[in-house]
Amino acid sequence: MSWALVLTAPPAELELLAARLFERGALGVELQEPGQPLMPGTPALPPDAGRCIAHFAERDEAFRSAAELGRAEAPVELADEDWSVAWRKQHRPLRVGPRSWVQPPWEDAPARRGEVRVVIDPGMAFGTGSHPTTALCLERVDELLAERPGADVLDVGTGSGIIALLAVQLGAGRVTATENDPVALETARGGAKLNGIPDGRITWALAEPDALPGPPFEIVVANILLNTLVDLAPQLARKVSHGGRLVLSGLLASQAPAVEKAYEAQGLVALARKERDGWIRVELSRG
Repeated sequence: MSWALVLTAPPAELELLAARLFERGALGVELQEPGQPLMPGTPALPPDAGRCIAHFAERDEAFRSAAELGRAEAPVELADEDWSVAWRKQHRPLRVGPRSWVQPPWEDAPARRGEVRVVIDPGMAFGTGSHPTTALCLERVDELLAERPGADVLDVGTGSGIIALLAVQLGAGRVTATENDPVALETARGGAKLNGIPDGRITWALAEPDALPGPPFEIVVANILLNTLVDLAPQLARKVSHGGRLVLSGLLASQAPAVEKAYEAQGLVALARKERDGWIRVELSRG
């Protein structure tokens, strides 16, 4: 028999919660996020929340994890199943842009000539490309680098590093990725190794945007949350070069006007929005 610990949390906290469960011995962790299609028979998600399902081989590990995380939910016993196999079935190759795919290490995407693959290990957590906001950002990075080959890219709040990794695979010039979470940053570094990206190709920084040296970037991407995006507006705006583009997500559709107002106050011009499953991507430019 095996044991499952089912936890609900705000969507922004799911990936960090998954990382903590892996640290405590989970064999696999499935994330169910708002806007994500659920398997038939799966209970609906609570309002404004996601679900984290961690599988453990031992009862004591499951109960200890719940206690250490301060959760009242009790683990449930499950019939025998190879969870390492069942968990993998939840993660398949995903087309994220006109020329790009995201895939797990165990299954190659059917990429054609001229298309690229980014390998993300779901066990590393912090973003696999399946959430609408991540997918929207990846899609636009692909499109912008087709329009601006070799452009410099800044990825703020990199998480798994997926946006920075895709930028490199698509031939971006200077690529920098920032984080405020050292665990996430180490995960991103591991993702670069997994994709065969040499050390130094991406600058990984545990820093605020203003602390980064060097000139502004042609493409700046931040997939975070509204309050953080508003707080960072002066810093992010300064990192956008003349004629450059700023791509923002992590936003519900209703939040687009607020984030546009914050960045227009910094001299940027709102260009476009794109919505998917109730989430939205906002694009602005300088000059």
